[in-house]
Amino acid sequence: MEFKLDEMCEWERKKAIFLMGIAEDLGINLSDYGEVATNKTSGYTYLWSEMYNFSLYMPINCELEKEDINALWNCGECGAEEETELKEDDTLEDIENRIREIEKEHNKTHHPDLLKN
Repeated sequence: MEFKLDEMCEWERKKAIFLMGIAEDLGINLSDYGEVATNKTSGYTYLWSEMYNFSLYMPINCELEKEDINALWNCGECGAEEETELKEDDTLEDIENRIREIEKEHNKTHHPDLLKN
């Protein structure tokens, strides 16, 4: 994983380090291909791993609490994005299940042809 901490201000680094700690607690392997960085457009600090179909991110203004983290899924077909907030007792399996449900509902509405296979 590429850590772009040198491109962040102090607050963004604190959020990045917090995100990495939560990711490790969830069982996300930080040595997989991915990155921890700040989106220059939104200002959100995020963690992305190619092993998962979602990214974790924290908005600009937040506390350093698990509930401030969102899991963001984006559609590879149309670019639509949907998110779910993490809960204090969430496991990686809980997050993956919610993301799968988001993806399923999105595809049912926007890409029914993908469900035929």
